[in-house]
Amino acid sequence: MRRSTWILSGTAAVLVAASAVTRLAVYPAVHQVPSDTDTTFEYTGTASLLNAAALETGDLANAFLTDIPISLDRRVQVVETDGSTAVVTDDVVVTGQDDTELSATSHRWAVDRSDLEDRPAPEGSEAEEHQGLVISWPLEPEERDYTFWDPTTGTEAPAVYDRTEDVEGRETYVYVIQAAGELADPSIAEGLPPALPRDVVAGLAEQLPAEQLPDPALLGALPDPVPLTYAATTERVAWIDKDTGTVLNGTLEQTIVAQTEGPEGPVTLAPVNSMAVEGTPEGTAERADDAESMANLLWLIRMVIPLGLLVIGVLLAGFAIWGELRSRRANSGPGPDSPPAPAASGAAAG
Repeated sequence: MRRSTWILSGTAAVLVAASAVTRLAVYPAVHQVPSDTDTTFEYTGTASLLNAAALETGDLANAFLTDIPISLDRRVQVVETDGSTAVVTDDVVVTGQDDTELSATSHRWAVDRSDLEDRPAPEGSEAEEHQGLVISWPLEPEERDYTFWDPTTGTEAPAVYDRTEDVEGRETYVYVIQAAGELADPSIAEGLPPALPRDVVAGLAEQLPAEQLPDPALLGALPDPVPLTYAATTERVAWIDKDTGTVLNGTLEQTIVAQTEGPEGPVTLAPVNSMAVEGTPEGTAERADDAESMANLLWLIRMVIPLGLLVIGVLLAGFAIWGELRSRRANSGPGPDSPPAPAASGAAAG
């Protein structure tokens, strides 16, 4: 075999192998939550909540602040990776006017780096137990329902696929999550009073819809102060990029109500905290641009580069085979059955 054939064949083999490695090894390595992920999602909206300062001074007329402007920042950061598992911190800070902090929560989760489902917590990570999705969607989302974990109530809730919509030129799947239950987030519970004066509770109860107002006789029979527990309802809507699983936009409506124990179980007394927020237009546009760049990169690594390497490798192998066959034909002499060469013309007569 000629040296050039060896070179072409070897190069072709290397390119075919590189094609396989790119598709089977490089692509999965890139198509997962990066170890340096550190993302902040910004939301704006309004909130209605107890005014702690007014409660302390007995100013019942201002005990409940209504529809104040707020900002919500949610920071998701990978702090540890263990193979296909990522440990992430999930910190949410709600601020009011003049950047006054109104509430803050902090969680730590262990999730799969590709489908974002719950995974066993690595030893020493202090990740909380949960089921299903909690920080985001799979990197390859589908038009189906998922299980979502609601940290506010500490319960599973269905993330229902609702529709497909265009967001900033990107095709997205829209999911709706509704959850309800006892307030389970200690960071929120610590900021709520364990009891309130009965007249304060009666005044706050007037914030409820008419069909939810507690019986005045029941309010009058409550002890003073009234011991309280809390329940929460949340509704989230998420717009998820179809190609990358990136959260492009979202809304959150959350209501926390005070309860007390009645003759037949918990009785809802009054709302103590509610908010409604949505992603900012600037943040949505930025995440859409990021999703576009990531989708293009993944397309190159998944399809273009492996296919290009494979095609070049096959062509080089074909050239090597063709060149070797041509060389052999050129170097082979006449066969044993070849006819004799014709006599030279003009031979001298005897």
